Amino acid sequence: MFWGAVALVAFAAARSILAPHEPAPQAVPVPGPTAAAYPEDAARALAVRAARAYLTWDEAKPADRARELSAVLASGMDPQLGWDRRGAQTAGLIVPGPVAVGKEGRARVRIDAQVSPGTGPARWVALDVPVVTGGAGRLAVSGPPALLGVPDGPASGPQPSTRGVDLAFSTATRGAVDGFFRAWAAGGAAQAAAPGTAVPALPDGVELRAVQGWEAAPGSGADRHGVARVVWAIGGGEITQAYRVQLTRVESARAGRWQVAGISGDDLT
Repeated sequence: MFWGAVALVAFAAARSILAPHEPAPQAVPVPGPTAAAYPEDAARALAVRAARAYLTWDEAKPADRARELSAVLASGMDPQLGWDRRGAQTAGLIVPGPVAVGKEGRARVRIDAQVSPGTGPARWVALDVPVVTGGAGRLAVSGPPALLGVPDGPASGPQPSTRGVDLAFSTATRGAVDGFFRAWAAGGAAQAAAPGTAVPALPDGVELRAVQGWEAAPGSGADRHGVARVVWAIGGGEITQAYRVQLTRVESARAGRWQVAGISGDDLT
């Protein structure tokens, strides 16, 4: 009996050594909390407001600038924000740019602004506006903006498109495209567009001079698209613009026809 028990223990030990071990179950890591996205849109809006106040001053009314800046500055900051209370300047067009997010709720917003001094022509300047999130998510300007240079020269653009053109379809649908732009210019786009297509009216003072060209992209089926080049008269001059036009085939009991089902300012395909 004793030797039988010893043999059983030895056999179990040998089996434990020789048999492959099953891996212990691993704990599944629980993802940590995701940091809330920085309120970039709100930061841009605040930076635009701050830049307009910061770049506008009049030595005859220094309190006006201080009042505007006080509404966007963090508490305890000088509302004149470094201005020596001399001269006059007005900020016009303000264009917000990228937001660089830092630590502890801080960020830097790039701003381009057109300013007009008391004398001389208007010019473009650039600013980095520092902002910070405070209590209850409220944003404030945390320090004086910094003037930056505005890059000279044009930016590199996309290469010209090498897409093909369906000449036969372009010719067949040129009348539909021309008719739509004539109706759009006359305020009757709803009648010329496909059923269910909403096309907002053009602003007052815009007149159609010509549809210079219409190039339909290769394709098939009841939905096609292409690019139309249109000449408008506006502001005493003329300007040529390109539109992406979507066409759809509309069937009726009597006949089918192509109609505009969408229009946008750029061809992204």
